[in-house]
Order: sequence, then structure tokens, then C-alpha cells
Amino acid sequence: MANRSKAAAGLGALALALVISGGAGAADMSLRGSLPGYEAPAANWGGFYAGVHGGIGSLNLDAQSMARREAERLLTGLTYLNPPNGGTPAPDFITIDPIRASPVLFGLFAGYNAQFDDAVIGFEFDYSRVARGGGGTRNWAQPYAVLYDSGQGFTDSFNQSATVSASVSDIFTARMRAGWAYGRFLPYVTAGLALVRGNTSVTYTAGYSRIDTNNADGVDWTQPYTQLVSQTRQANGVVGAGLAMGAGLDAMLTDNIFLRAEYQYIRVPSMGGVPLTLHTVRGAVAVKY
Repeated sequence: MANRSKAAAGLGALALALVISGGAGAADMSLRGSLPGYEAPAANWGGFYAGVHGGIGSLNLDAQSMARREAERLLTGLTYLNPPNGGTPAPDFITIDPIRASPVLFGLFAGYNAQFDDAVIGFEFDYSRVARGGGGTRNWAQPYAVLYDSGQGFTDSFNQSATVSASVSDIFTARMRAGWAYGRFLPYVTAGLALVRGNTSVTYTAGYSRIDTNNADGVDWTQPYTQLVSQTRQANGVVGAGLAMGAGLDAMLTDNIFLRAEYQYIRVPSMGGVPLTLHTVRGAVAVKY
């Protein structure tokens, strides 16, 4: 009997211990359930930032437009600009290949972002210096003589040539940006104003030989080659304004440092008379304050 009493007492003590420990565990679970769940802090893209960038580009300078404008300027008042008898104006014959180059660029940028939940908008300024590959030269000479019949007993055999040089040295843009944050990644689009500075030079030469086509009029119209115009016009540090737009991706390394990959397109209708387009691919690193 004594042994049975001891066993019953032991079982009762064990049951009491289980009840006490179960109640404590339930209270602990209740307490932990009342605490808010832990979440990693979201990336903060707002504030000022500044950094450095570098990249390569594809540049196209319209040498033909420059040469045709110069021909029109120098031939003003001459019949070759508005030929008689329905002839083609001399500048329309000019066909110069564009100046193509692959510039290497580096520079600085700075901006400010405002963040609204995941939406990020801001503005940015950047400056790029062309280290090399910013331009070139194209030459053209008319491969045949253009015959302009005066209708007065003679025909002019007209020739012309042109040389255009153009290069880009500096680029400045001021743009708005809009993006959508995915944690530590920020894809964005951008658009704004571009200013491009560079150098241009154009040389245009034209002349004619006169052929007598009417021996019966009693006048010898024949003339050897005569130069009409020959001029070089050069401009250094000319500035053209246009459009800049593009897209990119920012990626945070730390709360204050981010990397960037960006594509940018620039179109300028005239840099000293030369229209240009520039495509660039750039990488960057920046500090956010």
C-alpha cells in the first residue's frame, strides 16, 4: 500500500508540473503574439546625391546640312542658287557622308529625389567631358560638272567642293527623373534639356567654265575656269541646345552609396550649323546624403 501511495503522489506532482509549464508557455505565446512582427527597413531613395560617371557613345554629326547651308550663303545673288530654265540649285547636289565617331566620356552629376511610398521623382544635372573620339572631317568634290544653260547663247559648266569638320567637347544636361523603387533597386526614365559645346569648320569652293553655244550671235562667250567663291569659316566653342532623354537603373550598395547603369539619347538641331545625335551608355557611382 505504501508503494502505491508513493506512486500516486509522484504522478500527481508530474501532472501539476505539466499544468504549470503549459500555462507559462501559453502566456509566453500570448505575449509574443502581441508584439509587432519584425520587418527589414525599406530602402530610402529620397534626398540629395552626387557622383561620377563614365562611358562610351555613338555620335553622328550632319556634315551635309552644314555644307549646303554654307553653299546657299555664299551663292546668294548668283544664278547657281536659283538657276534659270528650271535647273537644280547647286547646293542640292552636295552629298556628304555624316561624321561618325565613338566618343569616350567622363563627368559629374548631382540631383535630388523625393520618395512617395515606392514612387520616386526628382531632378538631375550632369556634365560630361569628351576625352577622345568627339568628331572628324568629311571631304566632298562634285564628281561631274553641272551644266546650266542660260538661254542666251552660252552654258556654264559648274563645279563645287566642300570640307566639313566638327567635334563635340562638352555636354551639359538638366533633366527630370521618375522611377519606381523595388527595395534597393530603382529603375527610372529621364528627360530634359541638353547643351552641347564644340568646334566646327566648313570650306566651300565653287567655280565655272563658260561654253559658247551660239556661234551665230556674233559673241564669243567662252571663258576658262573662273572661281566664284572660296572661303573657310571656323567657329570654336559654339553651343547648341536640344533634347536629352533616357532610362537607367540605380542599385544601392549601402544606405549611402549606389551604383548606376544608364542609357542617354541627345538630339541637337544645330551646333554652330551642324545637327547632331548622340547615344551614350554610362556607368556611375554616387553618394546619397
